[in-house]
Amino acid sequence: MKHVMLFITLCLLSLSAQGQTESGVIAEGGIGNIKTKLNPSAAGAGGSYDVGYRYNLSLGYKLRLHAAKASPFFYDLEAGLGVKFYDYTFGKAPGEPATVDASAKRFSAFATGTANYTLCKGLSIGAGIQPTWYFSQNGGNSRKFDVPVIGRIAYRFKAFEVGLSYKHGLLNSLKTDCLKSGRFREYNLSLWIPF
Repeated sequence: MKHVMLFITLCLLSLSAQGQTESGVIAEGGIGNIKTKLNPSAAGAGGSYDVGYRYNLSLGYKLRLHAAKASPFFYDLEAGLGVKFYDYTFGKAPGEPATVDASAKRFSAFATGTANYTLCKGLSIGAGIQPTWYFSQNGGNSRKFDVPVIGRIAYRFKAFEVGLSYKHGLLNSLKTDCLKSGRFREYNLSLWIPF
């Protein structure tokens, strides 16, 4: 794994040495849902559950590497911190008062890599991955890791870029007393301001 990371780093450094580089602050926010599974003990008690994803926010720093001045291909590297907000309820039987009714937050640190293609002046599409480490769940010490895949479309104005993206979490990154697993699916709007 160390050799793969070293190879990727050297490739990206060679791209930045050959091409044009831009960098700046990126802010992102969005909505989504959580694909969940109930714990066997909770399911055996005939329980019902509901998880409502509210929204997410993140702030980071983006580096854009252009392979060559005339090339339509470019690469984005991003690092940042984020938070997800959601509610969940659990009841022993449908229609009965909930035995658990709570709001929760997930704090994360992430690094994103995307390969992009310019379709026409200002408009681009891209795909990539976003390794994410969740370092706080409901204020506790639960640590989880996820590697969402990302699809994005963006439009570059003179002073900033606006983007829409979809993130599809691949790994179980949510666990509570009632929930066995949860995978995040998100739709996000971003604003990148290069310096």
